[in-house]
Amino acid sequence: MREDEIMSDANSRKIHVRNNDTAVISCPLCSRPKTIPVGSYRGSKTRVKIKCGCKNIFTVNLEFRKNVRKKTNLSGGFTNHSQNNIRGDIVVRDLSMSGFKFVSMDIDKFMNGDEMTVLFKLDIADSATIKKKVIVRNIHENAVGCEFEKFIQYAPEGTLEFYLMS
Repeated sequence: MREDEIMSDANSRKIHVRNNDTAVISCPLCSRPKTIPVGSYRGSKTRVKIKCGCKNIFTVNLEFRKNVRKKTNLSGGFTNHSQNNIRGDIVVRDLSMSGFKFVSMDIDKFMNGDEMTVLFKLDIADSATIKKKVIVRNIHENAVGCEFEKFIQYAPEGTLEFYLMS
Protein backbone atom coordinates (compact mmCIF):
# COMPACT_ATOMS: atom_id res chain seq x y z
CA MET A 1 0.00 0.00 0.00
CA ARG A 2 1.21 3.46 -0.84
CA GLU A 3 -0.13 6.90 0.01
CA ASP A 4 -1.34 7.33 -3.58
CA GLU A 5 -3.42 4.17 -3.25
CA ILE A 6 -5.91 5.93 -1.01
CA MET A 7 -9.23 6.32 -2.74
CA SER A 8 -12.88 6.81 -1.97
CA ASP A 9 -15.25 3.98 -2.70
CA ALA A 10 -18.74 3.86 -1.22
CA ASN A 11 -18.82 0.07 -1.73
CA SER A 12 -15.67 -0.74 0.24
CA ARG A 13 -15.83 -3.12 3.21
CA LYS A 14 -15.07 -2.12 6.79
CA ILE A 15 -11.93 -3.74 8.19
CA HIS A 16 -11.12 -3.40 11.87
CA VAL A 17 -7.56 -2.62 12.93
CA ARG A 18 -6.00 -4.76 15.65
CA ASN A 19 -4.26 -3.32 18.71
CA ASN A 20 -0.88 -3.89 17.04
CA ASP A 21 -1.87 -1.64 14.10
CA THR A 22 -2.32 -4.50 11.65
CA ALA A 23 -5.44 -5.52 9.76
CA VAL A 24 -6.47 -8.90 8.36
CA ILE A 25 -7.94 -8.34 4.92
CA SER A 26 -9.56 -11.06 2.82
CA CYS A 27 -9.90 -10.66 -0.91
CA PRO A 28 -13.59 -10.57 -1.92
CA LEU A 29 -12.76 -12.55 -5.08
CA CYS A 30 -10.52 -15.40 -3.87
CA SER A 31 -10.96 -15.07 -0.06
CA ARG A 32 -7.18 -15.13 0.45
CA PRO A 33 -6.40 -13.47 3.82
CA LYS A 34 -3.55 -11.00 4.16
CA THR A 35 -2.24 -9.28 7.30
CA ILE A 36 -0.94 -5.78 6.61
CA PRO A 37 0.53 -2.97 8.75
CA VAL A 38 -1.81 0.04 8.81
CA GLY A 39 -0.48 2.18 11.68
CA SER A 40 0.65 4.91 9.28
CA TYR A 41 -3.01 5.53 8.38
CA ARG A 42 -4.17 6.11 11.98
CA GLY A 43 -5.77 9.53 12.33
CA SER A 44 -5.73 10.44 8.65
CA LYS A 45 -6.61 7.87 6.00
CA THR A 46 -9.39 5.34 6.26
CA ARG A 47 -9.98 4.18 2.67
CA VAL A 48 -7.18 2.03 1.30
CA LYS A 49 -6.77 0.33 -2.07
CA ILE A 50 -5.53 -3.27 -1.83
CA LYS A 51 -4.04 -5.47 -4.55
CA CYS A 52 -4.38 -9.20 -3.89
CA GLY A 53 -2.01 -11.91 -5.15
CA CYS A 54 -4.82 -13.01 -7.48
CA LYS A 55 -4.51 -9.55 -9.15
CA ASN A 56 -7.90 -8.37 -7.83
CA ILE A 57 -7.87 -4.74 -6.71
CA PHE A 58 -10.40 -3.63 -4.10
CA THR A 59 -10.92 -0.96 -1.45
CA VAL A 60 -11.36 -1.29 2.31
CA ASN A 61 -12.34 1.17 5.03
CA LEU A 62 -10.05 0.90 8.06
CA GLU A 63 -11.85 1.05 11.42
CA PHE A 64 -9.60 2.02 14.31
CA ARG A 65 -12.17 1.45 17.09
CA LYS A 66 -10.88 -0.31 20.22
CA ASN A 67 -13.46 -3.12 20.13
CA VAL A 68 -14.80 -4.49 16.89
CA ARG A 69 -18.58 -4.92 17.09
CA LYS A 70 -20.07 -7.32 14.56
CA LYS A 71 -23.79 -7.71 13.85
CA THR A 72 -24.85 -11.34 14.27
CA ASN A 73 -27.85 -13.64 14.51
CA LEU A 74 -26.52 -16.47 16.70
CA SER A 75 -28.77 -18.78 18.71
CA GLY A 76 -27.78 -19.69 22.23
CA GLY A 77 -28.82 -20.07 25.80
CA PHE A 78 -28.28 -18.56 29.24
CA THR A 79 -28.24 -19.56 32.88
CA ASN A 80 -28.88 -16.57 35.14
CA HIS A 81 -27.05 -17.40 38.38
CA SER A 82 -28.33 -14.22 40.07
CA GLN A 83 -31.96 -15.25 39.47
CA ASN A 84 -32.01 -18.80 40.91
CA ASN A 85 -30.23 -20.31 37.88
CA ILE A 86 -33.13 -19.57 35.53
CA ARG A 87 -32.41 -20.85 32.03
CA GLY A 88 -33.64 -19.72 28.65
CA ASP A 89 -32.87 -19.02 25.01
CA ILE A 90 -31.15 -15.99 23.51
CA VAL A 91 -30.28 -14.65 20.08
CA VAL A 92 -26.95 -12.80 19.99
CA ARG A 93 -27.47 -9.63 17.89
CA ASP A 94 -23.96 -8.17 18.07
CA LEU A 95 -20.64 -9.32 19.41
CA SER A 96 -17.24 -7.87 20.34
CA MET A 97 -14.16 -9.05 22.22
CA SER A 98 -15.44 -7.38 25.39
CA GLY A 99 -19.14 -8.27 25.30
CA PHE A 100 -22.32 -8.68 23.30
CA LYS A 101 -25.97 -7.74 22.96
CA PHE A 102 -28.76 -10.30 22.85
CA VAL A 103 -32.53 -10.46 22.69
CA SER A 104 -34.72 -12.90 24.59
CA MET A 105 -38.37 -13.65 25.16
CA ASP A 106 -37.43 -13.78 28.85
CA ILE A 107 -36.48 -10.09 29.15
CA ASP A 108 -38.16 -9.85 32.57
CA LYS A 109 -35.63 -12.39 33.93
CA PHE A 110 -32.68 -9.95 33.74
CA MET A 111 -31.46 -7.12 35.96
CA ASN A 112 -28.37 -4.92 35.73
CA GLY A 113 -25.50 -6.65 37.52
CA ASP A 114 -26.86 -10.19 37.03
CA GLU A 115 -24.13 -12.80 36.69
CA MET A 116 -24.81 -15.40 34.02
CA THR A 117 -23.26 -18.08 31.88
CA VAL A 118 -24.06 -17.95 28.17
CA LEU A 119 -23.41 -20.48 25.44
CA PHE A 120 -23.66 -19.94 21.68
CA LYS A 121 -22.13 -21.24 18.46
CA LEU A 122 -20.45 -19.06 15.88
CA ASP A 123 -21.82 -19.34 12.34
CA ILE A 124 -18.52 -20.42 10.79
CA ALA A 125 -17.34 -23.67 9.26
CA ASP A 126 -16.12 -25.32 12.47
CA SER A 127 -19.09 -24.00 14.51
CA ALA A 128 -16.88 -23.00 17.44
CA THR A 129 -18.77 -22.99 20.72
CA ILE A 130 -18.39 -19.95 22.94
CA LYS A 131 -19.16 -20.41 26.63
CA LYS A 132 -18.69 -17.30 28.74
CA LYS A 133 -19.41 -15.91 32.17
CA VAL A 134 -20.97 -12.48 31.72
CA ILE A 135 -22.37 -9.58 33.70
CA VAL A 136 -25.51 -7.75 32.55
CA ARG A 137 -24.58 -4.09 32.02
CA ASN A 138 -27.75 -2.63 30.48
CA ILE A 139 -31.27 -3.54 29.45
CA HIS A 140 -33.11 -1.57 26.81
CA GLU A 141 -36.55 -2.66 25.56
CA ASN A 142 -35.99 -6.31 24.56
CA ALA A 143 -32.16 -6.14 24.29
CA VAL A 144 -29.64 -6.99 27.00
CA GLY A 145 -26.04 -5.74 26.91
CA CYS A 146 -23.45 -7.92 28.64
CA GLU A 147 -19.76 -7.68 29.40
CA PHE A 148 -17.54 -10.77 29.30
CA GLU A 149 -16.10 -11.62 32.71
CA LYS A 150 -13.06 -13.47 31.31
CA PHE A 151 -11.49 -14.20 27.95
CA ILE A 152 -12.85 -17.09 25.85
CA GLN A 153 -13.25 -20.33 27.81
CA TYR A 154 -14.29 -22.96 25.26
CA ALA A 155 -13.00 -21.96 21.87
CA PRO A 156 -9.61 -22.29 20.22
CA GLU A 157 -7.40 -19.29 21.00
CA GLY A 158 -8.17 -16.44 18.63
CA THR A 159 -11.40 -17.95 17.28
CA LEU A 160 -13.55 -15.03 18.39
CA GLU A 161 -11.01 -12.47 17.15
CA PHE A 162 -10.82 -14.20 13.75
CA TYR A 163 -14.62 -14.33 13.60
CA LEU A 164 -14.91 -10.63 14.38
CA MET A 165 -12.26 -9.69 11.80
CA SER A 166 -13.85 -11.70 8.98
